[in-house]
Amino acid sequence: MKITQHTGLLSFRIALVIVLLFGLNQNLLAQKDSVMLNTLLVQAKTKMINQPAVAQEKFEEVLRIAKQQNETGVQLEAYKQLAILQSSNGKYPAAREYILAGYSLAEAKGYEGSKADFNYLNASIYHAQGDISKAVEKYLEALRYFESKQLPVGSLNTYLSLADIYSRQNNFTRAIEYNLKALALFEQKNDKFRQLNLYEQIGEIYARQKQFKKADEYYKKALNVYREIGNQAGESASLINLANNEQVQGNTAAAIRYFEMANQIANPLMIVPLEVRSLIGMAKGYYLIKDYEASNITYRKAIVLAKNAGMKIELDEAYEGLAEVYKGLKDPGTSKAYRSLSSEIKDSLFNDSIIRRTTDLQLLYEAEKRQAQLDLLGKEDKLKELDLKQTRQVKNFFIALSTLLVLLIFVFVYFISQNRKINTQLKQGMLDLGAKNVEIEKQKEQLSQLNQVKDRFFSIISHDLRNNLTTMKLYFDLVGSPGYKAEADSQLGKDVAGSVQNTIDLLENLLVWASGQIKGVVVQPKKISLHKLAEENCHMLMSMAVQKNITLTNDTDQDAFIMADVNMVNLILRNLISNALKFTKENGSVTILSQEEEDHHQIIVIDNGLGIGKEKLESLFTAHMNVSTQGTGNEKGTGLGLMLCKEFVERNGGRIWVESEEGKGSSFYFTFPKA
Repeated sequence: MKITQHTGLLSFRIALVIVLLFGLNQNLLAQKDSVMLNTLLVQAKTKMINQPAVAQEKFEEVLRIAKQQNETGVQLEAYKQLAILQSSNGKYPAAREYILAGYSLAEAKGYEGSKADFNYLNASIYHAQGDISKAVEKYLEALRYFESKQLPVGSLNTYLSLADIYSRQNNFTRAIEYNLKALALFEQKNDKFRQLNLYEQIGEIYARQKQFKKADEYYKKALNVYREIGNQAGESASLINLANNEQVQGNTAAAIRYFEMANQIANPLMIVPLEVRSLIGMAKGYYLIKDYEASNITYRKAIVLAKNAGMKIELDEAYEGLAEVYKGLKDPGTSKAYRSLSSEIKDSLFNDSIIRRTTDLQLLYEAEKRQAQLDLLGKEDKLKELDLKQTRQVKNFFIALSTLLVLLIFVFVYFISQNRKINTQLKQGMLDLGAKNVEIEKQKEQLSQLNQVKDRFFSIISHDLRNNLTTMKLYFDLVGSPGYKAEADSQLGKDVAGSVQNTIDLLENLLVWASGQIKGVVVQPKKISLHKLAEENCHMLMSMAVQKNITLTNDTDQDAFIMADVNMVNLILRNLISNALKFTKENGSVTILSQEEEDHHQIIVIDNGLGIGKEKLESLFTAHMNVSTQGTGNEKGTGLGLMLCKEFVERNGGRIWVESEEGKGSSFYFTFPKA
C-alpha cells in the first residue's frame, strides 16, 4: 500500500490553532477597545480548545456588542476567531460565512491586514476541501500583503501551504522555492509559541527530506510544548505527525499507537480533521499488519466524517485504502469499485485545468510582484537623479571634451584603415555568405526534424491515446451488457489492464516532455541509493510482470550510490523496465544489474524478449525517427520514453546505449557519476 504523509494539512491545522490563540494580524488587538470586550475575547479564546460551544457563544456576544459600539477592530477579530473555531472543527460552510462577512467589513473600512488574514483562512478551507485553484488564488492574495508588510507569521504559513499544494502536483521546483522561503524566516522566531511553530515546520522539512530521526526530534519538541501549554488539539496533531513519521519508516506498530493516542484526544473534542487523519492512519496500519477487518471498519468511520466535512483529499485516501483492503480480501470487484471512486476524486482535484489555473495564478502573482519592485526602483532612481544632478553637470563637460577628442582620433584612424577595411569586408562577405548558406541548410534540417517530432506527438495523441480509450470503452460497454460473464473474458480484462497501463505511460511521458518544453529541464542532483530506487520501481511495475508471469529481479549493488536527479532517474528506470516487460514473452525474465567503474556506476536492464533489429538500433533514441512497436502482449509504445531517457541520462553526466539481437533479447546500458 502507498503510504503518504499529510504533514502539509496537519501544519495547516496546527497553524490555525496558533492563529486562534494569537492572531495573524497583531494590529487588530493593538487598538484600544473597551475593557469588557477585551475581557470577553480573552475568555472566549481560553474556551476554544476544550469548550468550543462556550467559545462560540462568547464570540457571538463580543460580535454583537462590538457592532453596537461600532468597534470595527473587535468585530473583525471576532469574525476571524469564529471562522477559525468552525474551520478547526471541520464545519467549513459556517466558517466561510464568517470569513465573507469579516472580509466585506474589512474592505469597507480599509483594513488591508484583516483582508489578508481572511484571504488566508479562506484559502485554508479551499485547501482542506481540495479546491486547489481557489486555494492558490486566495493564498497569493494574502501573501501580497504579508510580504509587502514583512509579516513573518503570515508569510511563513502561506509559504508552507503553497509548498504543500505544489508538492502534491509534483511541481517540485515551486514546492522547494516556498519551503526555502519559509526556512529563511525560522531564525526570526524567538518566543515560545513561535518556537512551537518552528519545531513543526522544521520537522516537516526533515520528513520531506527523509531525515526521519531529525523529523522525530522536532515533532517531539512540539509535542512537549503543546502538553506544557495544555493545547490538546496541537498535541493530537503532533502525535499524528509522529505516527506518519514512523509509518513511512515501516514501524507499523509504533505508528498505530501514535494514531490511537491522537484519536483518543481528537474524538471527545470533536475536531473532525484530526479525527479523520488519525482514523485513516490507524486503518493503514491495520492493513499493513493484515488485520483487514479492523482496517475496513476504521476506513468506513473516516469516510463518514470526511463526507460530512467535505474533505475530498482524505476521502480519496480512504477510498484508495479500502480498495487495497478488498484486494487483500480477494474481492476484486469491490476493490475496483472503491478504486473508481478514488479516481473520480483525484480527477476533480488535480486535473490539467486546475494545474494550469494554479500556474497562471502563480505567474500573475510574480508579474505583479516584479512590477511593484520596478515601481519602487523607479522612485529610488528619481531621488538619486536629483542628488546627482549637480555632479552630472560637471561630468557632462568632461564627457563632451572627451567625446570630441575621441571623434578626432576616430576620423584619423578611419581614413588610414578605410582601404584595408574595404578589402577585408569583401573577403568576409564571401565567407559570411557561405556560412549563411550552411546555417540555412542546418536550420532547414532542424525545422524538418521539429516538424517530424510535432507530427509524431500529434500522432501519439490522436492515434495511440484514442485507441487505448476506445479499447477501454468497448470493454466497459461489454461489461455493462446484461449477458456478460466475467469468467469468460479473462484475456479481455488483461488487454484492458494493459491498455490502461499504456495510457498511463503515454500520458506520463507526454507530460514530462511537455513540461520540459515549457519550463526547461532543471537538474537537481543529489546522493541516491541505486538499489533502493531500482527496488521501488520494480515494486511499482510488479503487477505488470505478474500479469505475464515474468521474473523481475533487482540485482543492483546495495552499496551503490549515484549523484543524479532522483525524478529523472525514476523516469529512466520506469521506462526501461516497462519496455523490457512489454517486449518479453510470458514466463520470461527481466533483470536489473549494476557494475562499479572508476568514477561512475553502470546500470544494465536485461531481458530475454523479442530483441531489436539492426536497422532500428540506429534510430532507437531519436523521437522524430523512432516508430513504436507492439509488445508481446499487444502493448503499445510511443518511442517517446527512450528519447526522454537519453536526454535525462546525458543531462546527469552519463551516457546510454543498447546491445540487442533479434529474437534473443536486449540489454540497455546507462551510467551515472558516483556519489
